[in-house]
Amino acid sequence: MRIGILIGRFQPLHKGHVEAIAFSLQYSDKLFIVIGSSEKNNQKRNPFTFEERKNMFKLAINFRSMNDKAIKIVPITDAKDHLEWVKSINNTIGDYNVIFTNDELTEKLFKKQNVEVINVPLLDREELSGTEVRKRLELDKDWQDLVMPIVAEYLVKINASDRIKSII
Repeated sequence: MRIGILIGRFQPLHKGHVEAIAFSLQYSDKLFIVIGSSEKNNQKRNPFTFEERKNMFKLAINFRSMNDKAIKIVPITDAKDHLEWVKSINNTIGDYNVIFTNDELTEKLFKKQNVEVINVPLLDREELSGTEVRKRLELDKDWQDLVMPIVAEYLVKINASDRIKSII
């Protein structure tokens, strides 16, 4: 059985993230989506709570009719160093055998643990980044096309734009 992990902050969940989930599901029987920096919110880089990010995932997964039975969403807090971070993930997830990432450091850390690493194809990386979505939300500038319609509705519902503008 292939048990995979997809790690990110997902601040917020955008179309590239959703495609990464779909890709990861093709190569795993069970997929853990690890939401990093789960303890952080109401910050410029981390405006959304873990629960809000989890809700975005649930909406997107249902909208895309993905196999939600194969997906488990878990929080992971930041650690004081990389080895502690990996240990925290290992303790949270238990057994797994593949990591889906494009982050060089994540790849290096898990290869040291003899875990298979599969690079996720990036979709329109120039525009599809959490940083770009947050920037556009702050400026009220054409952000809706970067996220799924159901996620856009949710971001409007939780006043994401006003929140990001208010964070100093």
